[in-house]
Amino acid sequence: MKSQTIRVLVVDDDEDEYIVVDKYLRRAVTATYSVDWVSTFEKALATAAEDVHEICLLDYQLGEHTGIELLREMRSRGYQRPVILLTGHGNVEVDMQAMELGAFDYIEKSHLTPALIERSIRYAIENHRVRAALREANEELESRVRERTAELHRSNLELEQFAEIVARDLQQPLRMLAEHVRIIEPELMGADPQKTLDSLTSSMDCVFLEVRNMEMLVQLVLDYSLTRRQRQPFSEIDLAQIAREVCAALEYRIQRAGARVTVGELPIVKGDPRLMRGVFENLVDNALKYHSDSPPSVEISASRKGDQWFCEIHDNGLGVSEEDADEIFLMFARGSHGQAARGVGIGLALCRKIVEYHGGHIWVDSRGEGGSTFFFSLPVEPQAAQDGSTTRSNQ
Repeated sequence: MKSQTIRVLVVDDDEDEYIVVDKYLRRAVTATYSVDWVSTFEKALATAAEDVHEICLLDYQLGEHTGIELLREMRSRGYQRPVILLTGHGNVEVDMQAMELGAFDYIEKSHLTPALIERSIRYAIENHRVRAALREANEELESRVRERTAELHRSNLELEQFAEIVARDLQQPLRMLAEHVRIIEPELMGADPQKTLDSLTSSMDCVFLEVRNMEMLVQLVLDYSLTRRQRQPFSEIDLAQIAREVCAALEYRIQRAGARVTVGELPIVKGDPRLMRGVFENLVDNALKYHSDSPPSVEISASRKGDQWFCEIHDNGLGVSEEDADEIFLMFARGSHGQAARGVGIGLALCRKIVEYHGGHIWVDSRGEGGSTFFFSLPVEPQAAQDGSTTRSNQ
């Protein structure tokens, strides 16, 4: 049963030869053939450029030109359709030239039969489809390899930067401890116990902060590594509970800074609790780190708009300049306040990766002076619900 119509281009300077081919193809039983004929080199090039035929039957003799010359020119202009070369007599050299130019078959006209030409056309078209599919798959594979190679190159650069940063920053607590011991050593030999106790207390506070910074750095590295490999399916997580846990973990820093952190209404969403904890911890930690002369004030809340939750972390700190609003979410970027506090520039980049992994986006709204509001969106799950207001204040 005929199920399709195949358009065939016959290039032959002899109309009688075209009539024979057309007659043979009318007898076909597997498909319906629509045959078009051109007789000159120039007309063949113009028709081939239209690319409306599934296959081309090309005569070897074309007046002053040969079918090989025409095929070479067609290929140079990007013609990719299958070609069958027809000739009045066998010639191994012509056969080899035709094959080198991508001709599918080489048929002597004296051997031409309805069954032979139909079978040759059918095989040529199917071969072309298979080759095209393989070529497309190969191009896609090469594209993926290039992308993965570029990604691997970026990852290697990031790892080199990680190694340099970690090697430097993990030594900081030890250097600080050694420096404070050197400073208070003369006082330990003195006779004033209260002065010695005050010095020790101050030194231990500084060492504690450095150890905490080291702990957060290690956690950042682990969390960043976690965002780069396959994880378990998401589960229900209570963002309010996570925010409270973050506040508890940062309680010493909150108390030391005289900060107030308020946790408002937050939703239950689908996600990875460890990764989402990293988002809140980084954003709250930054608010405490980059504060102004006033005691830090941080407000955490969320609102629903359509099918998205929008979480907000607002602070009264140094703010983010307009030119830094996008840059601070890049790996190892620290913005205009980069020298104002210690940091490695991966916290906000990690937040962006985590939020995007959860199907959301993150951005900052800041006046540049007098505070910032970090927003991140998360998809609303059908079962997501608010459990009421949960507030924690630290003063």
